[in-house]
Amino acid sequence: MNEKDTVLIVEDELITAESISELLAEEDYKIIGVAKDANTALRLSRESEEPPQVIICDINIKGDIKGVELAAQLKKLYGCEIIFLTAYSDTKTLQIAFETNPVMYVVKPYNDTQLLVAVQMAFHKQFKKEKLVAEKKLDLTEREKEIAQLVANGFSSKQIASRLIISIETVKTHRRRMLQKNNISSFPHLVYLMSSYAW
Repeated sequence: MNEKDTVLIVEDELITAESISELLAEEDYKIIGVAKDANTALRLSRESEEPPQVIICDINIKGDIKGVELAAQLKKLYGCEIIFLTAYSDTKTLQIAFETNPVMYVVKPYNDTQLLVAVQMAFHKQFKKEKLVAEKKLDLTEREKEIAQLVANGFSSKQIASRLIISIETVKTHRRRMLQKNNISSFPHLVYLMSSYAW
């Protein structure tokens, strides 16, 4: 199991790429890189200490190799899960994208919750493939369960803090404590294990 959950972002719009990277880093995902084209994405994946587990990929990237073809290559090489981002939602584009069996197809403009839910779903699918199971029931307080459920529903730490009227640092402290006391290395893994139990 990796220390952190690895994500590669393939997006040729710099502002969008930075926004995604900041959001995911704030939520403790490990960003192995941001690529604006297929060659850069392949190089970053190859050079990374840990291969990407999830790829967030714009369908219409610059270069000879487009997003769908790149996603298929990366999935074959690393067994990663794919989330497509695009401004296009026409039938032809959808049919081509669905051939790679993505976890989700997110149409721009999107909001943070939509993206975080897509990432949670991608890691859930990855953990299910790896058949990760809990050895015992998770040790969580009621507040911790509440925070974990909000994360599972796609809320960012900032949104959770606002909703529960606590500080972002308090949310992060709860998240760290949940991982430490249950000996789990990543929050998506904890959320996945939570789904195994009826809370």
